[in-house]
Amino acid sequence: MRSTTGWQADGHTLHRVPLSRRDLRRDDIAVRVDFCGVCHTDLHSLRAHNGEDVLVPGHEFTGVVVDVGPEVSGFRVGDPVAVGNIVDSCGVCTMCTAGQENFCREFPTLTYGGTDRHDGTTTLGGFSREYVVRDRFAHPLPSGLDPAAAAPLLCAGITVWEPLRALGVGPGRA
Repeated sequence: MRSTTGWQADGHTLHRVPLSRRDLRRDDIAVRVDFCGVCHTDLHSLRAHNGEDVLVPGHEFTGVVVDVGPEVSGFRVGDPVAVGNIVDSCGVCTMCTAGQENFCREFPTLTYGGTDRHDGTTTLGGFSREYVVRDRFAHPLPSGLDPAAAAPLLCAGITVWEPLRALGVGPGRA
């Protein structure tokens, strides 16, 4: 297990605690979380928290790759990346193979409050110093894009961008 720190819910408040992340699997990267957006979903989760389940919110973050699994070829240590609300999916259903993992027939694994498909543990979010994620669910952060400003784009920005892209909305289109 990898050790890090994070902000875990204790009832309706957050407390800094030591956290364990899984060891890297063949297609994982470890990301040092530098910036994490705060979404209203995080607040809903915190307000609804029963105090029994482990909750570390945060599903929109940017950071830098600090380690890579043996089969990762698209990222290197030091690469800036962004991670959104989905960190895994079945990968084989019609929607996943079409690049629409958000509609995965088996439901996608969420950044926090999800269930890891391999070991059944609860996923813990980006309100932490490090996050381990499958490489295909991390996105290269373009140079020149402010990582602090980019973090919230991985939730609200993507929510708006996807339908606009699908409908072909853009400059000069009414």
